[in-house]
Amino acid sequence: MYYDGTRLRWANRRLQTANVVFGEVLYEPGGVCGPRVQRDFELVILHSGQCEASLDKALRTLAVGAVYLFLPGGHEHFHFSSDQETHHSYCSIRPGFIPPDFQQRLRLAPFSVPCSEVFRLLLAAVFKLRAPRHGAASTLLDQLGLCLFAEYLSACRRVDSEAGCDPAVGAFLHYVEDHFGEEDCLPAAHEAAGISRNAIIYKFRKEMRATPARYLWRFRAERGAAMLCETGHTTAEIAYSCGFSNAFHFSRLIKQHFGRSPTELRRQAWSSGVQGGARAQEPLICANLR
Repeated sequence: MYYDGTRLRWANRRLQTANVVFGEVLYEPGGVCGPRVQRDFELVILHSGQCEASLDKALRTLAVGAVYLFLPGGHEHFHFSSDQETHHSYCSIRPGFIPPDFQQRLRLAPFSVPCSEVFRLLLAAVFKLRAPRHGAASTLLDQLGLCLFAEYLSACRRVDSEAGCDPAVGAFLHYVEDHFGEEDCLPAAHEAAGISRNAIIYKFRKEMRATPARYLWRFRAERGAAMLCETGHTTAEIAYSCGFSNAFHFSRLIKQHFGRSPTELRRQAWSSGVQGGARAQEPLICANLR
């Protein structure tokens, strides 16, 4: 890589394996990187400052708080802010390390997505590590690099999904996901939607083919079934943690959807080695959920 500009200051964070490079760079005002030909798949995130990137002769402005994907073979030239420092991080992976189907998805992905909390946490975890001095540490860094790119693709899917979802319905769904075990989850989720109760019911029927209340009970039953198969908590403990007022109501919904009692569901998952969590995440289709 070729660097130019007034000065380049590394932020003392750089980790590398044979497959992956993580870096964090602080450019003085007026810094420039390039021109260069990109060799790897690379993700870039600006933490502060400004940057304009010439990519295959097209000028792109990089914004703080977004993640950008650069592909192998691209002709790049970066111009950083002329009046302030620019701080950014990156992760690059050599093409031969990424499976072909994964590469294809990356080549079809958009140029940028909003930086998710998961992406920030993964990046923070990387820079808490030391430079690898043995094979296990290198493997860990390699996998964290793949995780960052997988989260990029996951964020792309979330953006597409949310683009087709009514904002009020999306706010309701997000609230339920975070608070489904709370007693007042339903009225609080209605409030989080920001529209009247009748309006959210209408939108929910249109987009989700269910009422908000029925969706909440479906969600609670799915989470409860997963906990039966994946934890050692009692049926009553799971029922209360998932927002049911009593174990009988919980057991009845589990029986309606899965065709067996909580005890039978757990026994089957634990004795056969079948992962119950995957089944529990399937959309509930029971018509008489209340």
